[in-house]
Amino acid sequence: MKGLWSRRNNTYHGKEFQHPTALHQQAKTDLAVYQEAITEDRAVKFNARAGVPKWKKPEVGSLKVNWDAAVNLEEGRIGIRVLIRDHDGLVMGSLRASRNLKGTPFDAEAYGLLLAAVFCKEIGLTQVCLEGDSKQVVDLLQNCARNWSLEGCLVEDAREILNSYAVWSVTHAYREANMASHLLANNALEATEDTYDLETCPSCIFPIVSKEML
Repeated sequence: MKGLWSRRNNTYHGKEFQHPTALHQQAKTDLAVYQEAITEDRAVKFNARAGVPKWKKPEVGSLKVNWDAAVNLEEGRIGIRVLIRDHDGLVMGSLRASRNLKGTPFDAEAYGLLLAAVFCKEIGLTQVCLEGDSKQVVDLLQNCARNWSLEGCLVEDAREILNSYAVWSVTHAYREANMASHLLANNALEATEDTYDLETCPSCIFPIVSKEML
């Protein structure tokens, strides 16, 4: 309704006409952002009752791939960080990247998943447990139904890449259980080029990783 009223006002004041399809897409995006906010609010209330969730180690022989994204709306940029750890919690690899993208947090998280899938393929992983704190993106990856939104296309590309080389699974984690990747994603906003690190733990998250290894 807000979009329709804005469209009416813009047209009345001589501004560019917005096609109904664009309005529909904007409404879908706004709804996704709202649902994400509601999910996080429920998570906060749940955590207050049940305790703060913690990062969990993967099974022996498997690797856990956490990804997260940060958004700078003013500059139209997103920061993405991917963190790969083994069953002992040791960092096996990380990726820091920044992109010019004027989008929502939903867009950024979907793009982050795609970069995570590409990164894992490039370093030769064959069995991975993906974990992210965007429930909408996780649900899209688990649902094989076609979704032609920007986020749906990014997630579909990630799924096709994962299916081409790996045995994989994906789970949702609350942000408190994904803090290492979350901090790295904020740090990645300042990146001027993609940075790959193998078997090296970025210094800015060393205290968190060390604690989660216990």
